Amino acid sequence: MKNLLITTALCLAATGASAELTYGSAFVKSHNFDSNDGSGDLRTFGGGIEYRTNNFTFSGDIGRIDGEGETDGLDFGSVGVGYTLQNGVTIGLDYSTFSVEDDSTDVISAYAMYSFGAYTVGLSAGDSSDLSDTAYTVFGAWDVSDNGTVGADVIRVEGETGVSAYADYDLDRYSLAVDAYKFDTLRVFAVSGAYDFGNKISIIGSLAGADEDGDGTTALSVGAQYEFVEGANVEFALGRINVDGGDNIDRMTVGLNYEFGKKTSKRRTLSTILVGATSQAFGLTDF
Repeated sequence: MKNLLITTALCLAATGASAELTYGSAFVKSHNFDSNDGSGDLRTFGGGIEYRTNNFTFSGDIGRIDGEGETDGLDFGSVGVGYTLQNGVTIGLDYSTFSVEDDSTDVISAYAMYSFGAYTVGLSAGDSSDLSDTAYTVFGAWDVSDNGTVGADVIRVEGETGVSAYADYDLDRYSLAVDAYKFDTLRVFAVSGAYDFGNKISIIGSLAGADEDGDGTTALSVGAQYEFVEGANVEFALGRINVDGGDNIDRMTVGLNYEFGKKTSKRRTLSTILVGATSQAFGLTDF
């Protein structure tokens, strides 16, 4: 089923009279962490894409987080296809995968969503041989303006219910993203933004907090990006991670980012939701 979905998406994307690459992104970053207990390095890279042809929408993302000298890390990704009917209903399939060291989980989900005006609502059901029960998601989004979207996903998996909410604004001079996530005893909240000072230089910053069973972590970072060609920038940031009851950790990040276009589909895969609520909140993947 997984191979059929991927093959179908690739074959259909190569055909069609009216086609448009609506979104693309890629990033690679190197992080150095330093505390009283020592130092370590972390590398992250990945990207995403959205492609539309006729009534079909194809999407995919992939990423990896690994430590210096480590053969195992966190791999994640998804691929999906949706078909929009004349009445505003979109039906589709997507495949998400997560792999941490020797453990991996693959989920294939079927979904349906309905768009009316600036609003979208939908639901999905996912199956996996790695899970003991079906994973369900109810989701919705609202395009507050041409430049801003808010939305939320309610996820039911393995007998637990999680909620992921987000808000994204991207204007001419500044961008702002807010993410909140709760699953079982884990809570994550993050705010990140960028301000364009002109001369292709932007100031970036983020503030994030996470709490699990009363153990809290707060992360703060500030930095700058320089856009050397349209959509592509180099990044340098400094930050600190405060761990309750532990040493403070200083972080330095250098990276290369590229992004163009805007995603049109309001469907967020399980990979996008779960990984985005954790790694992106602390600036490990794309800013």
